[in-house]
Amino acid sequence: KQWYQRRVRGTTVMGDTNWVDYKDPSMGMYTNINMTECEFVAPPNVVTTLNGKGHHWMAKGGSATYFITPTSFRVYVYTKDATRNTQQAKDLKWSITWMAIGYAC
Repeated sequence: KQWYQRRVRGTTVMGDTNWVDYKDPSMGMYTNINMTECEFVAPPNVVTTLNGKGHHWMAKGGSATYFITPTSFRVYVYTKDATRNTQQAKDLKWSITWMAIGYAC
């Protein structure tokens, strides 16, 4: 098998990102990004940004990725100063835009 570098980008749906409350909802939320269709053979390098129509500039962590595997990763967003709950994040159309660079065969 020959390996080749693959670059893939995507975004979650503005207003319909699956935000989940963190253990303590007053501290933040997270979303999981599915990259199964990218067909990476190892965890890729991932860069993210948090987008929205408001208050996202006050959030922290939108560029920090966790639990990266060849098929998925997670982004936690600290929202104590930015939004009160996941519904408000949806109403403000928060989303994650991402780019992954890795290897496929």
